Amino acid sequence: MAPNQQTQIQVTHFSKLPQLDGMEVIKGDIPSPGEGEVLCQIFLRPINPTDIHAVQGLRPIGPHHTPHIAGGEGVAKVVNLGKGVKSLKEGQRVVGVPWTGLYGTWQQYRVMPAESLMPVSDKLSDKVAAQLWVNPMTATGLVETSRPPEGQYMIQTAAGSTLGRMITSLAKHLGIKIIDVVRRSAQKEELEKLGAAAVIATDKEDLVERVKEITGGKGAYAAIDAVGGEMTMKVSMALRDGGTVYVYGALSGDPVQVDTLDTLYKYKKVEGWLLGTWLGGLKDLKATIQEVYGYLEDKVIVPELGDSFPLEKVHEAILETEMTGRKGKVFLEG
Repeated sequence: MAPNQQTQIQVTHFSKLPQLDGMEVIKGDIPSPGEGEVLCQIFLRPINPTDIHAVQGLRPIGPHHTPHIAGGEGVAKVVNLGKGVKSLKEGQRVVGVPWTGLYGTWQQYRVMPAESLMPVSDKLSDKVAAQLWVNPMTATGLVETSRPPEGQYMIQTAAGSTLGRMITSLAKHLGIKIIDVVRRSAQKEELEKLGAAAVIATDKEDLVERVKEITGGKGAYAAIDAVGGEMTMKVSMALRDGGTVYVYGALSGDPVQVDTLDTLYKYKKVEGWLLGTWLGGLKDLKATIQEVYGYLEDKVIVPELGDSFPLEKVHEAILETEMTGRKGKVFLEG
Protein backbone atom coordinates (compact mmCIF):
# COMPACT_ATOMS: atom_id res chain seq x y z
CA MET A 1 0.00 0.00 0.00
CA ALA A 2 1.44 3.35 -1.05
CA PRO A 3 1.40 6.30 1.39
CA ASN A 4 -0.62 9.42 0.64
CA GLN A 5 2.31 11.79 0.09
CA GLN A 6 5.63 11.53 -1.72
CA THR A 7 8.88 13.46 -2.05
CA GLN A 8 9.40 15.24 -5.38
CA ILE A 9 12.12 17.43 -6.90
CA GLN A 10 10.28 20.26 -8.58
CA VAL A 11 11.79 22.77 -11.00
CA THR A 12 9.98 26.00 -10.17
CA HIS A 13 12.11 28.04 -12.58
CA PHE A 14 15.23 27.41 -14.63
CA SER A 15 18.44 28.29 -12.76
CA LYS A 16 22.18 27.93 -13.22
CA LEU A 17 24.97 26.01 -11.56
CA PRO A 18 26.17 25.93 -8.87
CA GLN A 19 23.20 27.37 -6.94
CA LEU A 20 20.35 25.78 -8.90
CA ASP A 21 17.93 27.73 -6.71
CA GLY A 22 15.09 26.86 -9.08
CA MET A 23 14.94 23.31 -7.70
CA GLU A 24 12.87 22.62 -4.62
CA VAL A 25 12.21 19.52 -2.54
CA ILE A 26 8.43 19.35 -2.09
CA LYS A 27 5.70 16.97 -0.99
CA GLY A 28 3.07 15.91 -3.51
CA ASP A 29 0.08 13.61 -3.80
CA ILE A 30 0.45 10.04 -5.06
CA PRO A 31 -1.66 9.43 -8.19
CA SER A 32 -3.82 6.41 -8.95
CA PRO A 33 -3.46 4.40 -12.16
CA GLY A 34 -6.20 4.49 -14.75
CA GLU A 35 -7.07 1.87 -17.33
CA GLY A 36 -3.92 0.48 -18.97
CA GLU A 37 -1.70 2.28 -16.47
CA VAL A 38 0.63 1.29 -13.64
CA LEU A 39 1.60 3.05 -10.42
CA CYS A 40 5.37 2.74 -9.99
CA GLN A 41 7.55 3.41 -6.98
CA ILE A 42 10.78 4.86 -8.36
CA PHE A 43 13.58 4.07 -5.93
CA LEU A 44 16.86 4.76 -7.79
CA ARG A 45 17.81 7.32 -10.44
CA PRO A 46 21.12 8.17 -12.14
CA ILE A 47 21.99 11.83 -12.70
CA ASN A 48 22.79 12.35 -16.38
CA PRO A 49 24.19 15.47 -18.09
CA THR A 50 20.82 15.85 -19.82
CA ASP A 51 19.13 16.11 -16.42
CA ILE A 52 21.46 18.94 -15.41
CA HIS A 53 20.86 20.68 -18.74
CA ALA A 54 17.11 20.30 -18.26
CA VAL A 55 16.94 21.95 -14.83
CA GLN A 56 18.88 24.88 -16.29
CA GLY A 57 16.54 25.19 -19.28
CA LEU A 58 19.33 24.26 -21.70
CA ARG A 59 17.81 21.11 -23.14
CA PRO A 60 16.34 21.87 -26.58
CA ILE A 61 13.78 19.05 -26.48
CA GLY A 62 12.41 20.20 -23.13
CA PRO A 63 10.72 20.21 -20.81
CA HIS A 64 10.30 23.91 -21.51
CA HIS A 65 7.60 24.61 -18.93
CA THR A 66 7.79 25.21 -15.20
CA PRO A 67 6.94 23.92 -12.74
CA HIS A 68 7.76 20.29 -13.56
CA ILE A 69 9.30 17.27 -11.86
CA ALA A 70 12.91 16.72 -12.91
CA GLY A 71 14.74 13.52 -13.87
CA GLY A 72 14.76 11.42 -17.02
CA GLU A 73 15.74 7.92 -15.95
CA GLY A 74 15.43 5.40 -13.14
CA VAL A 75 14.32 1.98 -11.95
CA ALA A 76 11.03 1.34 -10.19
CA LYS A 77 8.84 -1.27 -8.56
CA VAL A 78 5.26 -1.93 -9.66
CA VAL A 79 2.89 -0.96 -6.83
CA ASN A 80 -0.62 -0.99 -8.33
CA LEU A 81 -2.04 -2.13 -11.67
CA GLY A 82 -4.75 -0.23 -13.46
CA LYS A 83 -7.72 -1.94 -15.07
CA GLY A 84 -6.84 -4.26 -17.93
CA VAL A 85 -3.08 -4.50 -17.28
CA LYS A 86 -1.99 -8.11 -17.75
CA SER A 87 1.64 -7.72 -18.85
CA LEU A 88 3.07 -6.76 -15.44
CA LYS A 89 2.81 -7.92 -11.84
CA GLU A 90 2.90 -6.07 -8.55
CA GLY A 91 6.39 -6.11 -7.07
CA GLN A 92 8.19 -6.41 -10.43
CA ARG A 93 11.15 -4.17 -11.13
CA VAL A 94 10.60 -2.09 -14.24
CA VAL A 95 12.22 0.69 -16.26
CA GLY A 96 10.62 3.21 -18.58
CA VAL A 97 11.43 2.71 -22.26
CA PRO A 98 11.40 5.60 -22.09
CA TRP A 99 9.81 7.39 -19.15
CA THR A 100 6.99 9.53 -20.56
CA GLY A 101 8.25 12.95 -21.64
CA LEU A 102 11.83 11.99 -20.69
CA TYR A 103 11.36 13.67 -17.32
CA GLY A 104 9.54 13.11 -14.03
CA THR A 105 11.63 10.40 -12.34
CA TRP A 106 12.96 12.55 -9.49
CA GLN A 107 9.96 11.64 -7.38
CA GLN A 108 8.96 8.54 -5.48
CA TYR A 109 5.76 7.54 -7.29
CA ARG A 110 4.58 7.93 -10.84
CA VAL A 111 1.81 6.60 -13.07
CA MET A 112 2.98 5.22 -16.40
CA PRO A 113 1.33 3.50 -19.39
CA ALA A 114 1.96 -0.22 -18.99
CA GLU A 115 3.21 -0.43 -22.58
CA SER A 116 6.02 2.03 -21.75
CA LEU A 117 7.47 -0.15 -18.99
CA MET A 118 9.85 -3.09 -19.37
CA PRO A 119 10.44 -5.72 -16.67
CA VAL A 120 14.02 -6.12 -15.47
CA SER A 121 15.56 -9.54 -14.79
CA ASP A 122 17.56 -10.45 -11.70
CA LYS A 123 20.71 -10.47 -13.86
CA LEU A 124 20.85 -6.68 -13.63
CA SER A 125 21.55 -4.88 -10.36
CA ASP A 126 19.42 -1.89 -9.40
CA LYS A 127 22.15 0.56 -10.39
CA VAL A 128 22.67 -1.05 -13.79
CA ALA A 129 18.94 -1.28 -14.47
CA ALA A 130 18.47 2.37 -13.54
CA GLN A 131 20.88 3.33 -16.35
CA LEU A 132 19.36 1.15 -19.06
CA TRP A 133 18.01 3.90 -21.24
CA VAL A 134 20.18 6.98 -21.68
CA ASN A 135 23.83 5.89 -21.77
CA PRO A 136 23.58 2.36 -23.21
CA MET A 137 21.13 3.49 -25.90
CA THR A 138 23.30 6.52 -26.66
CA ALA A 139 26.42 4.36 -26.93
CA THR A 140 24.66 2.03 -29.34
CA GLY A 141 23.26 4.88 -31.43
CA LEU A 142 26.56 6.74 -31.69
CA VAL A 143 28.50 3.63 -32.68
CA GLU A 144 25.92 2.63 -35.28
CA THR A 145 25.76 6.17 -36.70
CA SER A 146 29.53 6.58 -37.09
CA ARG A 147 30.45 2.94 -37.71
CA PRO A 148 33.38 2.75 -40.15
CA PRO A 149 33.87 0.14 -42.86
CA GLU A 150 36.07 -2.79 -41.88
CA GLY A 151 39.69 -1.79 -41.44
CA GLN A 152 39.01 1.91 -40.92
CA TYR A 153 38.84 3.91 -37.70
CA MET A 154 36.41 6.05 -35.77
CA ILE A 155 37.35 8.67 -33.13
CA GLN A 156 35.64 9.52 -29.88
CA THR A 157 36.42 12.40 -27.52
CA ALA A 158 35.83 12.42 -23.74
CA ALA A 159 36.60 8.71 -23.87
CA GLY A 160 37.28 8.52 -20.15
CA SER A 161 33.69 9.33 -19.22
CA THR A 162 31.14 6.73 -18.16
CA LEU A 163 29.57 6.85 -21.61
CA GLY A 164 32.96 6.90 -23.33
CA ARG A 165 33.98 3.67 -21.64
CA MET A 166 30.72 2.05 -22.74
CA ILE A 167 31.40 3.13 -26.34
CA THR A 168 34.92 1.68 -26.24
CA SER A 169 33.67 -1.66 -24.89
CA LEU A 170 30.88 -1.84 -27.46
CA ALA A 171 33.24 -0.98 -30.32
CA LYS A 172 35.56 -3.80 -29.27
CA HIS A 173 32.63 -6.23 -29.12
CA LEU A 174 31.56 -5.24 -32.63
CA GLY A 175 35.08 -5.43 -34.05
CA ILE A 176 35.35 -1.67 -34.63
CA LYS A 177 38.71 0.08 -34.42
CA ILE A 178 38.22 3.11 -32.19
CA ILE A 179 40.67 5.89 -31.36
CA ASP A 180 39.93 7.27 -27.91
CA VAL A 181 40.81 10.88 -27.08
CA VAL A 182 41.37 11.92 -23.46
CA ARG A 183 42.91 14.91 -21.71
CA ARG A 184 45.30 13.09 -19.39
CA SER A 185 47.94 10.42 -20.08
CA ALA A 186 46.95 8.64 -16.86
CA GLN A 187 43.72 7.52 -18.55
CA LYS A 188 45.38 5.69 -21.44
CA GLU A 189 46.10 2.29 -19.91
CA GLU A 190 42.55 1.71 -18.71
CA LEU A 191 41.03 2.48 -22.12
CA GLU A 192 43.55 0.28 -23.91
CA LYS A 193 42.51 -2.58 -21.64
CA LEU A 194 38.85 -1.92 -22.53
CA GLY A 195 39.67 -2.40 -26.19
CA ALA A 196 40.61 0.92 -27.78
CA ALA A 197 42.76 0.50 -30.89
CA ALA A 198 44.70 3.59 -29.79
CA VAL A 199 44.43 6.27 -27.11
CA ILE A 200 45.55 9.88 -27.63
CA ALA A 201 46.21 12.01 -24.55
CA THR A 202 46.04 15.65 -25.56
CA ASP A 203 48.16 16.79 -22.62
CA LYS A 204 51.20 15.32 -24.37
CA GLU A 205 50.18 14.45 -27.95
CA ASP A 206 49.00 16.33 -31.03
CA LEU A 207 45.63 14.86 -31.94
CA VAL A 208 45.75 15.49 -35.69
CA GLU A 209 49.30 14.22 -36.15
CA ARG A 210 48.69 11.10 -34.05
CA VAL A 211 45.57 10.17 -35.99
CA LYS A 212 47.54 10.50 -39.24
CA GLU A 213 50.19 8.15 -37.83
CA ILE A 214 47.63 5.62 -36.63
CA THR A 215 45.66 5.61 -39.89
CA GLY A 216 48.63 5.66 -42.24
CA GLY A 217 47.82 9.20 -43.35
CA LYS A 218 44.24 8.39 -44.40
CA GLY A 219 42.47 10.02 -41.48
CA ALA A 220 39.66 8.48 -39.47
CA TYR A 221 36.35 7.59 -41.12
CA ALA A 222 34.12 9.51 -38.67
CA ALA A 223 34.11 10.93 -35.15
CA ILE A 224 31.79 11.40 -32.19
CA ASP A 225 32.46 14.46 -30.04
CA ALA A 226 31.14 15.29 -26.58
CA VAL A 227 33.32 18.35 -26.06
CA GLY A 228 32.64 20.99 -28.71
CA GLY A 229 34.67 24.18 -29.03
CA GLU A 230 38.18 23.84 -30.43
CA MET A 231 38.11 20.06 -29.95
CA THR A 232 35.51 19.69 -32.70
CA MET A 233 37.82 21.47 -35.13
CA LYS A 234 40.80 19.30 -34.25
CA VAL A 235 38.80 16.11 -34.60
CA SER A 236 37.38 17.26 -37.93
CA MET A 237 40.88 17.96 -39.25
CA ALA A 238 41.87 14.39 -38.32
CA LEU A 239 39.17 12.88 -40.56
CA ARG A 240 39.30 11.54 -44.11
CA ASP A 241 37.96 13.67 -46.93
CA GLY A 242 34.17 13.64 -46.66
CA GLY A 243 34.23 12.60 -43.01
CA THR A 244 31.63 13.65 -40.46
CA VAL A 245 31.92 14.72 -36.82
CA TYR A 246 28.77 13.93 -34.82
CA VAL A 247 28.58 16.37 -31.90
CA TYR A 248 26.48 15.00 -29.04
CA GLY A 249 27.73 17.03 -26.08
CA ALA A 250 29.06 20.42 -25.01
CA LEU A 251 31.48 19.69 -22.17
CA SER A 252 33.73 22.62 -23.06
CA GLY A 253 30.85 25.10 -22.90
CA ASP A 254 32.26 26.79 -26.02
CA PRO A 255 30.70 27.12 -29.49
CA VAL A 256 31.78 24.54 -32.04
CA GLN A 257 34.75 25.62 -34.16
CA VAL A 258 35.74 24.44 -37.64
CA ASP A 259 38.65 25.10 -39.97
CA THR A 260 36.88 26.79 -42.87
CA LEU A 261 39.24 25.75 -45.67
CA ASP A 262 39.64 22.18 -44.39
CA THR A 263 35.85 21.85 -44.22
CA LEU A 264 35.31 23.49 -47.60
CA TYR A 265 37.93 21.78 -49.73
CA LYS A 266 37.74 18.39 -48.06
CA TYR A 267 33.91 18.51 -47.89
CA LYS A 268 33.70 17.55 -44.25
CA LYS A 269 30.59 17.87 -42.11
CA VAL A 270 29.77 18.64 -38.49
CA GLU A 271 26.34 17.42 -37.39
CA GLY A 272 24.46 17.54 -34.13
CA TRP A 273 23.36 14.16 -32.75
CA LEU A 274 20.53 13.57 -30.29
CA LEU A 275 19.37 10.24 -28.90
CA GLY A 276 15.71 11.09 -29.41
CA THR A 277 16.23 11.89 -33.09
CA TRP A 278 18.12 8.66 -33.67
CA LEU A 279 15.47 6.62 -31.87
CA GLY A 280 12.76 8.29 -33.95
CA GLY A 281 14.40 7.03 -37.12
CA LEU A 282 14.60 3.39 -36.06
CA LYS A 283 12.48 0.87 -37.95
CA ASP A 284 12.18 -1.45 -34.94
CA LEU A 285 12.64 0.29 -31.58
CA LYS A 286 11.70 -2.81 -29.57
CA ALA A 287 14.41 -4.86 -31.27
CA THR A 288 17.00 -2.19 -30.48
CA ILE A 289 15.90 -2.05 -26.83
CA GLN A 290 16.28 -5.83 -26.57
CA GLU A 291 19.70 -5.64 -28.23
CA VAL A 292 20.89 -3.05 -25.72
CA TYR A 293 19.35 -5.00 -22.83
CA GLY A 294 21.35 -8.01 -24.02
CA TYR A 295 24.57 -5.97 -24.00
CA LEU A 296 23.93 -5.19 -20.33
CA GLU A 297 23.01 -8.75 -19.36
CA ASP A 298 26.07 -10.15 -21.14
CA LYS A 299 28.30 -7.42 -19.66
CA VAL A 300 29.35 -6.16 -23.08
CA ILE A 301 28.42 -2.77 -21.66
CA VAL A 302 29.30 -2.37 -17.99
CA PRO A 303 28.10 0.94 -16.50
CA GLU A 304 30.34 2.55 -13.91
CA LEU A 305 28.64 2.76 -10.53
CA GLY A 306 29.22 5.75 -8.29
CA ASP A 307 27.88 7.08 -5.00
CA SER A 308 24.24 7.38 -4.00
CA PHE A 309 22.59 10.38 -2.34
CA PRO A 310 19.14 10.61 -0.74
CA LEU A 311 16.60 12.18 -3.09
CA GLU A 312 16.34 15.17 -0.75
CA LYS A 313 20.09 15.83 -1.18
CA VAL A 314 19.73 16.51 -4.90
CA HIS A 315 21.79 19.72 -4.85
CA GLU A 316 24.76 17.96 -3.27
CA ALA A 317 24.41 15.07 -5.69
CA ILE A 318 24.50 17.36 -8.74
CA LEU A 319 27.63 19.12 -7.47
CA GLU A 320 29.26 15.70 -7.01
CA THR A 321 28.30 14.84 -10.59
CA GLU A 322 30.01 18.00 -11.85
CA MET A 323 33.33 17.28 -10.10
CA THR A 324 36.27 16.97 -12.51
CA GLY A 325 37.82 13.52 -12.59
CA ARG A 326 34.90 11.83 -10.83
CA LYS A 327 34.39 8.17 -11.78
CA GLY A 328 31.03 6.45 -11.97
CA LYS A 329 27.47 7.64 -12.19
CA VAL A 330 25.96 9.48 -9.20
CA PHE A 331 22.51 8.29 -8.07
CA LEU A 332 19.51 9.63 -6.20
CA GLU A 333 17.86 6.99 -4.01
CA GLY A 334 14.70 6.73 -1.97
